[in-house]
Amino acid sequence: MAQKAGMLPDVLKVGTNEMELVVFKMYNTLDNGSPELLDYGVNVAKVREIIPMPGLTKVPDMPEYAHALAEVRGEVIPIIDLGKWMKLVIPPDVDIRPKVIVLEMLGTTVGMIVHEVERIRRIKWNQIKPPPSLLQAKHGGRITGVTKIDDDGDALLLILDLESVISDIGALMPRREIALEEIDRLSKRKLKGNVLIVDDSTVARKILKDTLENAGLHVIEAVDGKQALSILNDFLGKIGDQSILNFVNLVISDVEMPEMDGLTFTKLVKEDARLQQIPIIVNTSLSGDENREKANLVGADGYLVKFDVTRLIQELSRFLSK
Repeated sequence: MAQKAGMLPDVLKVGTNEMELVVFKMYNTLDNGSPELLDYGVNVAKVREIIPMPGLTKVPDMPEYAHALAEVRGEVIPIIDLGKWMKLVIPPDVDIRPKVIVLEMLGTTVGMIVHEVERIRRIKWNQIKPPPSLLQAKHGGRITGVTKIDDDGDALLLILDLESVISDIGALMPRREIALEEIDRLSKRKLKGNVLIVDDSTVARKILKDTLENAGLHVIEAVDGKQALSILNDFLGKIGDQSILNFVNLVISDVEMPEMDGLTFTKLVKEDARLQQIPIIVNTSLSGDENREKANLVGADGYLVKFDVTRLIQELSRFLSK
């Protein structure tokens, strides 16, 4: 289901501020014994395919939610049991129809067991809101956005923090010492400057913030494009005739975010004469020439696939070296 070259769907074109989600259902039992049905979504651009349950080979000394491997089209991939990862309890009278969503992101292929796949839905990013604190706490900080499934209904669709899923199986976290080695090799000293990072994933922000601060940079954080644009406009309202570059030297922005996606954010910044001189690096879990071209079309100054520390430091050195 991941898109091939030249087959990108219309909803992923530049400026649409919308996306397609594969929607799936998970079942749970509440403390009072009553059943609970939860709807989740993942970006179709990260989905390679959806398959029936394959044969699983258990791996010792791994968490229960990630203790299996499977061979999918000749490739052996890790399999995450999403229900166990989220500590859900399947109601005894529910007959689930498990499927495996095969994800390609962050240079990793992972299978994710879900209880039931529903359909693909098209949703505008501005209809997806940051999750309320109570909902976020219930899901352990693993939700990046929430929206109503239907305008006239109360059912909620929750957007999973896939970086958190990948991180939990140990396939994501870069080593801090790598960044130090690259900084020393490329610039012979630490970098200086203020960097605005824009990402709805708490895991991704922490990795990026740690790497940047390790490089000697000051970090300003935003959880989506709307908040990032508000931060930049607040600076403009306070600095008078001074250049914005005296206060923000670089922006590193994710693409998929609630309220306002990173491509729309980049396009708006580059259309504003007061802000357009700020270099913007698009930093995304989506690889491929199509996504790089979309970033170029909205005026991005760089493009990175998370979390390539070597390339990140090279880009930082290109824009921030004195």
